[in-house]
Amino acid sequence: MLAWVAGVLFVTEGFYLLVNTLALPFGSVDDPSAGAISAAAGLAVIFLAAFYRSFGDFRSYLGTLIVLISVGDLWFGGGFWVGSALGTIAGVLAICLPPYALRHTPG
Repeated sequence: MLAWVAGVLFVTEGFYLLVNTLALPFGSVDDPSAGAISAAAGLAVIFLAAFYRSFGDFRSYLGTLIVLISVGDLWFGGGFWVGSALGTIAGVLAICLPPYALRHTPG
């Protein structure tokens, strides 16, 4: 769920940068390119979060990809700190935690 929120924030930032008319000084690439990269990264994080719920055996690979995309979006996507922090935390949790909560049933 945390990765989905980060993905939605990346997509929102990407659309903002695509329609932004002011030049932002903190991005490593120009605004339209940063917006497209951020939107693509957001969609990728959303899909990886869905794959994490479906393919729990590959959680270390999916979590690593989520972390790399989140950190990459911080550098290439215009520098959105909140989304990158949430995505990085979600990726680390995806690596460390099982996809579903383990429930103990007495009996």
